[in-house]
Amino acid sequence: MISVRSTPPLILLVDDDAYQSEIASYIAYDVGCDFESAATGAEALEKVADRPPDVILLDVKMPDLSGYEICRRIKTDPRTARTQVIFVTAKTDEEDLLLGFEALANDYVAKPFSARELKARVKNALRAKDLSDTLTARTQFLELEQEITERLDEPANATDLSRASMLVPILDRIAAFFEVDGVTLHTRHPGRPETWAIISSSWPGGSPPAYLAAIALSEDPRVDRAPRMAGDRDQASDWKLTAAPLWVGNELIGTLRLHQRGAVPAPGPSGELEHLVALAGHLARTIHRADLIDQLRNVV
Repeated sequence: MISVRSTPPLILLVDDDAYQSEIASYIAYDVGCDFESAATGAEALEKVADRPPDVILLDVKMPDLSGYEICRRIKTDPRTARTQVIFVTAKTDEEDLLLGFEALANDYVAKPFSARELKARVKNALRAKDLSDTLTARTQFLELEQEITERLDEPANATDLSRASMLVPILDRIAAFFEVDGVTLHTRHPGRPETWAIISSSWPGGSPPAYLAAIALSEDPRVDRAPRMAGDRDQASDWKLTAAPLWVGNELIGTLRLHQRGAVPAPGPSGELEHLVALAGHLARTIHRADLIDQLRNVV
C-alpha cells in the first residue's frame, strides 16, 4: 500500500472526441500529471488494468460499453475503487445525473464546459484521491500494528523457531503493505551477540537475493543506528533496500529491511521510511514485551 511514487499522478480521458482529448491533455500537463486517452470502453479498462489512473474523465456515450458500466466496473474493483471518476458529457438530464451517481461517479461536468471549471474539478479530484489513499494507508497500518501485537502476545515458548513461525506471516503482511518484493528481520536478544534472520516467504523467482547471506546485525549499537533510505546493497544487482533499526531503550535488538527491485527514489521526504521506522519501533516494543512475558512464565 505504501510505496514510493515514481511517476506523477495519471489522468485518463475516456472519450472518442479529439478536441476533448486536446483540452484534457493540456489540463493534465498544467496540473503536473501524466495523461492517457482511450477511445473505447474496452481500451479504457485495459489501460486501467495496466496502470490505475488517479482521475478518469469519462464520457457516458461510448461505441461499446456505456460510461455507466465502465464507471461501475472501476469503482467496484478494490484495486481501483479510490480512483476519482468525473463524467464529462452532454447528457445532463436529471435521470442521467442520477444514473451516473448510482454508478458511483465522483463528479459530473456538462458539455460544453469551461476549461477552467474542468481544471478546478480535476484538482479537487486529485486532492480527494490523495486524501483517500492517505486514510486507507493509515487504517491498514494500524491494522498491521494490531496484528503484530496479537500474534506476538499469543502464549508460546520463547524459542527462535517458534518466534520465527509467528513472524514470517507478519513479514509477508509488511511486504504487501509496502508493496515490496521481500522483507527481512535480523534480531538478537538484548545483551547477547548471536543473531538470526527471519525472511518473508514470497520472493520474485521463488527465492530471496543472494546478498542476504552477507547481511548481519553488528554487535556495536552505533552501527545501523539511523534509518536508511533505499540504496544499492549489491552493485551487481538492481535490488534496493530501506532499513530501520529495532531499539529497546539503548539496546539495538534488530533491523527491519524492505527489499525491492528498481531505481533508487529521488532524495526527499519519504512516507515509506516514516512508516517503516514507526513499524520497527512497534515491532521492537512488542518483541521485547513478549520476551518479558515468556521469562515471567518460565520463572513461575
